[in-house]
Amino acid sequence: MRRAVLGATLLMALALPVRAEYAFDKPEVLAAQLLWGVAHGARLLGLACAKNGQYAATQAWINWQEREATQIDAARRLLGNYYFGDAEPLPAVVSAAIGLKPALDLPPEALEPACATLAEALAQPRYDMNRRHADILEAIQRGLEPKPR
Repeated sequence: MRRAVLGATLLMALALPVRAEYAFDKPEVLAAQLLWGVAHGARLLGLACAKNGQYAATQAWINWQEREATQIDAARRLLGNYYFGDAEPLPAVVSAAIGLKPALDLPPEALEPACATLAEALAQPRYDMNRRHADILEAIQRGLEPKPR
């Protein structure tokens, strides 16, 4: 059953025209696109760390994702509606619609320090998705690019 749902969702993603550009005229969608990119990058690094036995980094990512789940899920739902008219798309489908990479391809010498600092990075204010969302919307309203904290 799950395989059929996944197949149908992927077919839907491939069949519908994708709006690949940033939605500069839709502040909430633009904010969701930017938030999704951050969450997706953290996810890719967390998964790459797990694949390479860096379980402390993976646990930090899991904890961060649970802590930020409300804002991440809100972005997924909004983007699902924007791209597909469906509030329940799989995360991989949303990432594909935006054009994000499906996997991180870092060599071990680059991955190891990234994994070693992931927990510290995710504890920084710039990874507080509620704060980031508010900052992005404020920057959009002022007509500025969001600045990292």
